[in-house]
Amino acid sequence: MSFAKVVRFACAVAFAAIAVSAYASEQATRATTGTARLDRERSSSDVFKALYSGDPDRALQLAQEYLKRYPRDGGLLVLAARAHLARNEYTAAYDLLEKALAIDPRNDDALYFLGIVSAELATQAFGRVYALAPDSARVHQLLARSLNLQGDPVEAAAEYELALRADPKLLDALLEFARLRREESNCADAQSLYERAQRVTPTYDAAYGLGVCLAIQDDQAGAVESFREALTYDPRSAAAHFGLGSALLRIGDAAGAVAALERAAQLAPAVRETYYVLGRAYQKLGEPAKAQQAFERANALARAQRSSDETLKIPR
Repeated sequence: MSFAKVVRFACAVAFAAIAVSAYASEQATRATTGTARLDRERSSSDVFKALYSGDPDRALQLAQEYLKRYPRDGGLLVLAARAHLARNEYTAAYDLLEKALAIDPRNDDALYFLGIVSAELATQAFGRVYALAPDSARVHQLLARSLNLQGDPVEAAAEYELALRADPKLLDALLEFARLRREESNCADAQSLYERAQRVTPTYDAAYGLGVCLAIQDDQAGAVESFREALTYDPRSAAAHFGLGSALLRIGDAAGAVAALERAAQLAPAVRETYYVLGRAYQKLGEPAKAQQAFERANALARAQRSSDETLKIPR
């Protein structure tokens, strides 16, 4: 796959996420009077006709004239952006689409064309980077991320290796590569990468990932230390509290496990695994009534999940 295609795939994924996030935001749109609305509809129609007749120059000229009267008309802003897009003026199109979304974040046309324009701008930017430094760490990192998204972890790993050979202290590449290895259940390599990342700059992601790897490799004492370090960066991480509680239970500290797991349940009350492990911790403490309550809560969440899954099934 060519570099441009790989970059376009990554951009499409990234900017789809941006578009979904923007679409979910709330902001009231301004109402219009009947007469003004009709005039604006005629204006939009004129621009639309010019655009689809293959005359983007005329479409842009009309749009700019009408926008002097109606500067907050999202439809006209989008049409003007599309005229710029037809003229390969991506930066100008981007600016107009951002203005349209500032007025109405639910403007689906603006979101659609923003994705197209943003992907093209990003592709151009990455293309310039590739032309200037085709063997740079960032280029290899981008290729690795794209390949991983496409379900090719072997080639992704090779690109991460090249990225880290070019820049051994590239923190986000270290963390991404470590996560890839962890998801492959290659915890030995993942642990090494997380430790390298921590030597560059200590972070929650590296501390938490290291804790997971150590727990899988049955170094529960090391896992406890790493999860506690992760919680110094993010005390509200339910995942880190759960990991800490699970590791504490395995080394025989039931009281510490209960405290950590109860906190995890407070922060993320819908995670049934937390209640299963919490029930076991209560059993170790000799509190069967509380253990039963925890198990019942876990079972209730499991039933609710099954019911939800059944509801989502499409009848044959």
